[in-house]
Amino acid sequence: MEIERLGPYQIVGKLGRGGMGTVYEAVHRETGEPAAVKLLSGELAQEAAFRSRFEAEIETLRKLNHPNIVRLFGFGEQEGQLFYAMELVDGNSLEEELRRGRRFTWDEVAKIGATTCQALRHAHDRGIIHRDLKPGNLLLATDGRLKLSDFGIARLFGSSGLTSAGSVLGTAEYMAPEQAEGRPVDHRADLYSLGVMMYVLLAHRPLFQGKSLPEILHKQRYDKPAPVRRYAPDTPEELELLLAQLLEKDPNDRVPNASVLGRRFEAMLQALSLRLKTLEPESESPPGPALPPTSPSTPPAQPPADDANTETQIVDPSGIDLSVPPGAVSPPLSPLETTMAATSLPGNLTQKASPEVARERFTTVAEEELDAVEEEPQPSTWWQTGALVLSLISVAALIWWFLQPPSADALYQKIMAHAPEGITDTILAADVDSVESLIQDFLARYSDDRRAGRLREYQKDIELYRLDRWLDRIAHHFAGSENLLPIQQDYVEAIRYLELEPEWGAARLQALIDLYGRKADDSGPTGRCLTLARRRLATVRQETDQYSQDQLTMLQERLADADKLRATNPKAAASVYRAVLELYDRKSWAAEAVRHAREALAHPSTTGKSAQPR
Repeated sequence: MEIERLGPYQIVGKLGRGGMGTVYEAVHRETGEPAAVKLLSGELAQEAAFRSRFEAEIETLRKLNHPNIVRLFGFGEQEGQLFYAMELVDGNSLEEELRRGRRFTWDEVAKIGATTCQALRHAHDRGIIHRDLKPGNLLLATDGRLKLSDFGIARLFGSSGLTSAGSVLGTAEYMAPEQAEGRPVDHRADLYSLGVMMYVLLAHRPLFQGKSLPEILHKQRYDKPAPVRRYAPDTPEELELLLAQLLEKDPNDRVPNASVLGRRFEAMLQALSLRLKTLEPESESPPGPALPPTSPSTPPAQPPADDANTETQIVDPSGIDLSVPPGAVSPPLSPLETTMAATSLPGNLTQKASPEVARERFTTVAEEELDAVEEEPQPSTWWQTGALVLSLISVAALIWWFLQPPSADALYQKIMAHAPEGITDTILAADVDSVESLIQDFLARYSDDRRAGRLREYQKDIELYRLDRWLDRIAHHFAGSENLLPIQQDYVEAIRYLELEPEWGAARLQALIDLYGRKADDSGPTGRCLTLARRRLATVRQETDQYSQDQLTMLQERLADADKLRATNPKAAASVYRAVLELYDRKSWAAEAVRHAREALAHPSTTGKSAQPR
């Protein structure tokens, strides 16, 4: 049946339909205020899991009140079906803009990132993780404002026409690796999704492509994305490196939070604006950098809050089809979904419709009720005075306590708690920052302490740690190497060779040490890079020695078998010898086995007894 009204709203038209229900365009019958009304489908309204999930989305929106997040107007129940009304955005989603062929410039994308960070920071500060950040959930109003939408409903999409109703909720193409693995996620999963979304806006293609949902999820967990400047060459290196950090597989290697990320976007935009003199002045409309309005020639479309039945097709100039197929009905909650517990809603929405329950109810949520903090009951005047005195005494005591300098032993114990084994590759980046701050405090207060020398060595190790992480990131993302010193460029190349063949990389590291080692100052950049090269070479050789011993034992067994076959099956024996030459001819540790195979091929009549490998 066609619905004509929901609560105080008169239905005007349908905006979209998805697995969870339908979104309608509506108008308040008394005030004439436009709204988008989301209605949970009748079948799912009878399922407790889906009702709880829908109610959780309502409760999420009640905690949010930000200019860059769609606002909740109210919620209710009619004929046993749950619905809520929210702000109607006059404009298109970023997904619709892509579908219509719009090309976003790098500065537009950076402004989108900065503005989205403001919305995410507001949500994250309230313990809310979006978990489904993507172009379809960011709405671009005709006045340039950006609005984040669709909290609490995660849908499943494939990348090449296949949709799966599996056990992972979210959109595979934008899903953080830890979310794809089904592990618990925190706010950094949203930052990864933001990085993917910005990559798509710049490159006009998915981060990873695949023929099935499992393939996409596997690539999110293990594959390295191509540098964005391969597809968007105008992208500044600073932005490419920042996106690369957001797309790190380990959450600890990403930018720590949305607040820091937003500041980095804004600082980068200011710096590049001064350098290139090409960015337009930012709009005066708060909050954050406004985006250019959509083209007047493009008819405005309503927000696709649940347009999962509408196929999104993005065509790349190269002819690659970047279609996003329609979504499937979301499955019941699974163990892999980290859901927010739905709190009880006013009006007892969690009950099923029954003859005893009112057939219709609606609760209006005023703007001042959003993001509200419940106040504690006020005590009487006498208790207020006593509490104030106690508070002042507590504050004075705390101030006195904080002003007391920590002892050398206390500071040293804190440092050792963060880095008991020194500054190693396994230490977390946050711990490195904490250790550095504590060391600086220790050396400033207790420079004559007997432990100060060890901590100064820690400082040098921190410098090396950061230099190594920076050069390693350049090596893996192929960006920024043109500004390196010659020795740093050689070191980056050696790292890349190590990924292909450890022996080749070890040879390049040894050559680097031989070339620069005699005239290096240990305290200068060349000396620090040499130290990194020596450390990495020692590690590689240790790993290679163990590997080569295992491989050599296997080779000796295969050659012994081939020697026995020479009398009865010379062809099979020759195949083994040729395989040894093909696979191990360039490996120094296998030289004896290679010599044995070559001699056996050169003298096929020789018995195996005299040609055993040593």
